[in-house]
Amino acid sequence: MADAIVRTRTRLVLFATCFAAAAAAMGQTGEARLFEAIEEGKQLVAEGIVARGDVNLDARDKDRETPLHRAIEKGYRELAAMLVKAGAPMGARSANGETPLHHAALHADTYFIDLLLFAKADPRARNDDGESVLQWAVMTGNPRTARHLLERGADPMASDLKGNTLLHAAADGGHAEMVSAFLSLGVNPRQRNRAGKRPIDIAKERGYAEVVKLLERYERD
Repeated sequence: MADAIVRTRTRLVLFATCFAAAAAAMGQTGEARLFEAIEEGKQLVAEGIVARGDVNLDARDKDRETPLHRAIEKGYRELAAMLVKAGAPMGARSANGETPLHHAALHADTYFIDLLLFAKADPRARNDDGESVLQWAVMTGNPRTARHLLERGADPMASDLKGNTLLHAAADGGHAEMVSAFLSLGVNPRQRNRAGKRPIDIAKERGYAEVVKLLERYERD
């Protein structure tokens, strides 16, 4: 059954490759066709374009995102894997400095994080606001993704340009499991951000009683 599915998908990709070649003859650039196929949900067409191997994988859209950024945002596993195998740049940055790994961190499923980390993406990458990949995983409440990043060298002590630590991020989302994890890793619960707020202050504002209870044990101010 699995072999039949693989054969069927291979035929479809070959068909999409031929379709892409026909479109190329009409004058549209490969890069434009690739972005268009991704945005329109035509995954097989996009795979066919990549399979032809004549597109610049560092091409950018209006937000300075590459095809790999967009494939990950859309959740296209096969396409992302093809782009990585074809040499898509791991360190490419969007208009605000996000790498493809930042977008991978938004997924609770660790597939994209593992795919990019295996391809040597930087687990300590930050965007122009100083937000790390790990911070994005924490802000969106993805503990498994955060754990995989930590195991591959992400910095639990990093803070963004507003002075927010990972505890601030976890408290802001009410993620008690991650608050507990970062406390155990030694992240300072009394550190204030540039607005003068500690993680416990944010948790109280949001009404997260469980998080407040966890942090109260470390409060001495």
